[in-house]
Amino acid sequence: MEYRKFGKLNWEISEISLGVLRQEEAAVAQSGICSHERAQTIRYAIDSGVNHINLGYPQYFSNPKAACGYVMEALGDGYRNRVKTAINIPSGDISSRHELDDALNYQLKSFDLCKADFCVIDDVNRATWNALKSIDIAAWASITIGSGKVDYIGLKYHDNPHFLKGIIDAFPHCAFIQIEFSLLDYKHHPGVGCFKYSDEHGIAVIATDVTKAGRLLRNNPENVLLVLKESQKAMTWEERCIRWALSFEDVSSAQMSVHTEMSSKGQIDRFLSYINRFSPGDVDIWEMLDAAKIREAYYSNRGYRCTACRCCTPCPAGIDMPRLVELVNDGIMFADTDLPKFHFQIENHQRTKCIKCGVCNKQCPKQVPLQKAVNEAFEKYAEKSR
Repeated sequence: MEYRKFGKLNWEISEISLGVLRQEEAAVAQSGICSHERAQTIRYAIDSGVNHINLGYPQYFSNPKAACGYVMEALGDGYRNRVKTAINIPSGDISSRHELDDALNYQLKSFDLCKADFCVIDDVNRATWNALKSIDIAAWASITIGSGKVDYIGLKYHDNPHFLKGIIDAFPHCAFIQIEFSLLDYKHHPGVGCFKYSDEHGIAVIATDVTKAGRLLRNNPENVLLVLKESQKAMTWEERCIRWALSFEDVSSAQMSVHTEMSSKGQIDRFLSYINRFSPGDVDIWEMLDAAKIREAYYSNRGYRCTACRCCTPCPAGIDMPRLVELVNDGIMFADTDLPKFHFQIENHQRTKCIKCGVCNKQCPKQVPLQKAVNEAFEKYAEKSR
């Protein structure tokens, strides 16, 4: 295992880190998971050099206690002392510092922790940040770090990189950011645009969703398979994904899911073999060109050509139009509606309702039929009334 500098911290993180109890795991049927076997897989990853684990989202599981069970088993027998852990606070519905405290305490209690090394404020974008700023999250961070419950706080950011600068400037406690960073995300929310600001502030970057929750590893559409067939670089999808993410020196670690990407000792060994024979300079122009062609092929399959410019916002009915279009496109591109449907529900989009005013269609500079996209999202992902 190779290690990289983690922002300003006097610590190096393993190039591959681990994510457990992730949303894609909660989105599918949870029966059939052998808890003891999963715990042994986590321990094998730690024995192989992984030194950071994001503990995920127990609150999204039908039986949070059982879901946490295999993680706690894995971290027993001294394994907890060999890794740094991160807990997560979804920010979408946070309206007070008291709610931040409740979410933090819930996470710590779920894993029987007195403290966590890292705390990730999840779901941060320009809208949720305004809400967090209104409750003075910077003051909350100072108090929380001072209490000893967490050592460092970071942000999981999903929005245009332009807005990241103001957020980091207003939140000096930010030690790292997590971003979705597959080869499809080169310039997408925030893509490589965030590196300018992470460099300026000495903030570490953790890349998540490197294989799009495993969806890049299966059900590849014909136009993508054609790109791979014509490629001059023969390699597996796994290797292509991990090489691309770690080819950027600004990325400190690629966080891999124990559910979809490192679910067995064999998968762990394969990913380790890829990074052990790799350095950032190894990714040449042909490999980057392949990534661009794959990205173009996937994007050509989208149902709606939305760039999430957010000219359509704010919606008079409170609908997050760009996010709903993104969820519809995800279901189409990856031929899999389980995960976008899960996101639709946990993000509470169902509590809004289109009033058919047509403002979004009029505001869209690319003339995307946004009202149609919203209707499609509700038709595909909303729970039907009985």
